[in-house]
Amino acid sequence: MKQTLSQSWKFLTSKLHQPLPLNHRESQKLLNLLNDSFKRNFDREFPPGLADTDHSPNDHFQSLLKSPLLSVNKIRRSSTLDRKMDIKQDAAQVRDLVFAVKQPAEYFRQRVASGAANMASAKLALDNQMKKALASASVDAKDSIRASEMGALMTNWLWSSGRCEDLKFFKDRDFVACLMPFLVVEGQYKPIWEWLQRSQRIAAPSRNAGSLFHKDVGYFIKKLVQSEALYGQGLQSAIQMFLTNLRSMAQQFPAPQQYTVSELNYPAGVYLIWLLVAQSTSSGVDESVIHSFDRSLESWVHRPLVACYRSLIQLLRPQQRASVQAAQLISAIETCETQVTRKERLILIRVGLKAVDFLLANDSLKEAAQVMKTLQLRFGAELGIGNQPADRTRDDEDAALRSLNLLLAT
Repeated sequence: MKQTLSQSWKFLTSKLHQPLPLNHRESQKLLNLLNDSFKRNFDREFPPGLADTDHSPNDHFQSLLKSPLLSVNKIRRSSTLDRKMDIKQDAAQVRDLVFAVKQPAEYFRQRVASGAANMASAKLALDNQMKKALASASVDAKDSIRASEMGALMTNWLWSSGRCEDLKFFKDRDFVACLMPFLVVEGQYKPIWEWLQRSQRIAAPSRNAGSLFHKDVGYFIKKLVQSEALYGQGLQSAIQMFLTNLRSMAQQFPAPQQYTVSELNYPAGVYLIWLLVAQSTSSGVDESVIHSFDRSLESWVHRPLVACYRSLIQLLRPQQRASVQAAQLISAIETCETQVTRKERLILIRVGLKAVDFLLANDSLKEAAQVMKTLQLRFGAELGIGNQPADRTRDDEDAALRSLNLLLAT
């Protein structure tokens, strides 16, 4: 009891009166006592001869030195350095982005020279260069694109980096869409045709209809004709390019694989039809080119749809009266409707709506109403309007025509 009180007293006293610091002699004496105690305990726990065992003193020291308590300050210093490095990296990235916006071509040249060029930096440079070209008020957009030489720069990089061997860059559709206008404006057609020839050799052994590579090639061809029509020599040149590629593919693929020819060229062909109809009065396409394009339909359009697309193209022929053209289109739609898939029914509706739009633009209101009536009777469910009796009154037709006018005006 007395000892406990004494200890308590000492404890309280030590809290009230802190001991004075040791002098040098006392400190040295205490250090010697601690060293002697440590050696005795160490020799007891790790007798001589344990250096080569699993419980060697070295392992013990290593476990102590690796304690998280001893690396706190190091972690703090490391995290501070990391933050500084992150800030520097962020600043460098901002400088790169600013440089890419101001001088896209030079930015990508430097990336190529340093070996840091990739698809992301290529798209960044192409996109910024196109924005600069379109935003310039003093220089024509085509002249600006041509002067940048981005098409040649990208082509050289694709070849030197080996990306042209397997054409995997076809899979990056954003890159293809950015690149194609530059190639067309700069007249870089040679690599385009070489890539298409290579794509045919890659696609020919594959009998997997609907493969992703086939779709990527189809997108590439579509972007080629689209860029030629919008940035190159115009719609007629785009159609001629399409026909040239179509003939080349027809020779490359044997008869059992002709479906592949259709699959690869269908997106581009349909785009050209829509553009022909939209620019009917100002397309400047020769009659002979339209005739050749018309004759090519069988080689790239699913057979039941050929008559519909052909009737749509026939609307562009001024020799025939609008009533005859509309009657041919209606007959083709009614014939095709029972032979096509559910997905192709939507194509028929789009063909019909394109025809109505064209007829209205050419003041053929009666014919437009007839085509509209056919669409309503045949495709009421898809259009969400329901079928109407065949003996609809003239007032009903006039009301429908007014509704159509409002729809096409919006």
